[in-house]
Amino acid sequence: MGGIFSKGYLPELPNGSLIKLGIIGLENSGKTTLLNKFIDASSKKSIASVLISTGVYIESIIFKGWEIFAGDLLYPNYISKIYKPYLLGSDVIIFMIDSSDTHQMTEAKNQIDLLIQEQCINSSVFLVMANKQDQKRCVPIQQLEQYLELYRLTNPWKCLPLSLIQEKGIEDLIKWILENTVVRKTYNNNNNNNNQIQTLQ
Repeated sequence: MGGIFSKGYLPELPNGSLIKLGIIGLENSGKTTLLNKFIDASSKKSIASVLISTGVYIESIIFKGWEIFAGDLLYPNYISKIYKPYLLGSDVIIFMIDSSDTHQMTEAKNQIDLLIQEQCINSSVFLVMANKQDQKRCVPIQQLEQYLELYRLTNPWKCLPLSLIQEKGIEDLIKWILENTVVRKTYNNNNNNNNQIQTLQ
């Protein structure tokens, strides 16, 4: 789709601001597609494939003040052994689900259970994006919330409908993130010869 969408959905954050965003989920849930919708067409070539463990890669990019990574949860131990440091450093975690694939629901719940058990999302806002809501056999949002037991979470959370193929729901998820996330402030360290941007704690 052309027009304004070719510029990417993510708005530019104010100068000196930063949001760290992680996109995770099972295979074929739409993680990479969402990442590509977030950024503009010319920035796609800047997406880096980063080796974080033997045979495990994430996609990573910094775009308009957003620091983003996306990765597959191929095995249950990925959260505790590989992704945990990245999740703990995230301000926002988006968990992608193919809501038209009922066989994914059990594994998705297991992964969310592990996120809670490993305390990976205690300090971040948590979004479950129910992708493929355009499909007739998709699981309704309220039913998905109940099955995943999202009411257990004490941090800000939301389960939202999404159809990446129709580009519906992307603006709603960004609006919710901006309304519920504390934006980090950054500053230039004048003592650093490289003038590197550092994050205030």
